[in-house]
Amino acid sequence: MNAMKRKTRRRADAQRGMALVIAIFSLLLISVVATALIITSGTQSAIKSNYRSATQAFYDAKAGLEEARGRMWPLNPDSAADSSAIINCILPGGAPMAVGQACYIINPAGSETVDPRDPANTYADLEYQQEWGTSVTASAPLIPSTSAASGLNGPLFKWVRITPRTEQSAKIDVNGNGTLDNTPLFFDGQNMNTTGSGAQVLTVTSLAVTPSNSRRMVQYAVAASPFTAALPIFPSALTLDGNGVTFNGQTGPGGGANGTFQIVGTDMDAPAGTSSGVPAIGYTNSGDGAGVTSAAVPSTNYISPVGVPNISFLPPWSTTAQNGIRPLLQTPSGLDSLVQSITQNADLVLKPAPGTAASQVDLPSNMSALNPMVVVVDGDFNLHGSGTGYGLLLVTGTLDYNPDAYWDGVILVIGKGVFTSNRRGVGIIEGAVFVAQTRDSSGNLLPDPNLGHSSFSQTGGGNGIRYSSSWVRTAQSLIPYQVLSFKEIAQATP
Repeated sequence: MNAMKRKTRRRADAQRGMALVIAIFSLLLISVVATALIITSGTQSAIKSNYRSATQAFYDAKAGLEEARGRMWPLNPDSAADSSAIINCILPGGAPMAVGQACYIINPAGSETVDPRDPANTYADLEYQQEWGTSVTASAPLIPSTSAASGLNGPLFKWVRITPRTEQSAKIDVNGNGTLDNTPLFFDGQNMNTTGSGAQVLTVTSLAVTPSNSRRMVQYAVAASPFTAALPIFPSALTLDGNGVTFNGQTGPGGGANGTFQIVGTDMDAPAGTSSGVPAIGYTNSGDGAGVTSAAVPSTNYISPVGVPNISFLPPWSTTAQNGIRPLLQTPSGLDSLVQSITQNADLVLKPAPGTAASQVDLPSNMSALNPMVVVVDGDFNLHGSGTGYGLLLVTGTLDYNPDAYWDGVILVIGKGVFTSNRRGVGIIEGAVFVAQTRDSSGNLLPDPNLGHSSFSQTGGGNGIRYSSSWVRTAQSLIPYQVLSFKEIAQATP
């Protein structure tokens, strides 16, 4: 009996020992799992924090790009002063930005010093050396950021740099000659080139650094809008683009007040005592010269500056003469891409029903000389009444003009390519007019390369068209710089 009790006691003791071991092992396992969870949770928190900081740096850098692009726009709605500092830097005296020139927008936090020109600065611009093979000039201007508003902190980018774009800086052989040189690049509305055709291409680079030291650098290639690239200077007060164009003008004085419809290429904004401007009428097919000239009588109705023909052939753009019709304006597809670009950036797009026409009463009520706009009419438009429109007007159908109406800016009639008027009035178009047929009577785009038969007819009277370089520039500036490319740049810490 005693032996049995001892045996039972030993078995119980053994079981209690095993239970203790299991309990200890279980506690150890739970401790390991808990420790792993704590470590994992901490790691995930760190990953999330790093991701959040890196993402913030990315968008801060992108905000820097957009501040620069916005301030490069002359009609920046925030402040003309915001734009002038940048514009004066990148277009000194109105000339293209020179190779080797750089402009910086800096955005220091608090009392810190941001000087990307200084190799010892925390935010030194090391990327410049990669692009240009030399250090940035110490004379590059530093322009304060305007990203903060109403006491709110703005994006945490540190600096934005604007430079001209070249083959070497972009590492792209644009002209295919096997050499990456430092010739500035230009954009003609469709392609980049080294011939100077179109608008200069600029590189905008932005660095952002967050308080947790996440760094991101991003870069735009930008150029003025295709409209500005294609028509940096209007070739004539009235441009008839295409083949077999038709011009019908008033054949006599007309009689009565404002009976003579004139087209004047002499710049109404030229300094007093000087004569400059463009031909009154320009045409792009040499075979159309005789027909246009015979219809543009009497010659006293068509006036150009001294030494400039009243009626002039406009050849394809030349790299030597630096004038003529740009490539974008020479084909239906090129002009159609221009129409699409302007439409995407329009303040108002009117789409009248087939068989009807929009009219001047449909124009924005807040349009004014101080608030010019981009208006696109996808169809026919009646520019009637006695009011005034301001800015850029694009009509894809027929433009019916009542000379009592005024327009200050540029009128493009691209699509059906018909400008017609048979009335008399006191209104005037100050700026320039461009007419081109890119679509047939069914609205189908004509096949490249040949444009159709654009038509301009004014047989009634009125004050006519006066070339105004000021209003042409205003119309060109209505569309902001466009982004040609975007990329992120891997960069080292100084």
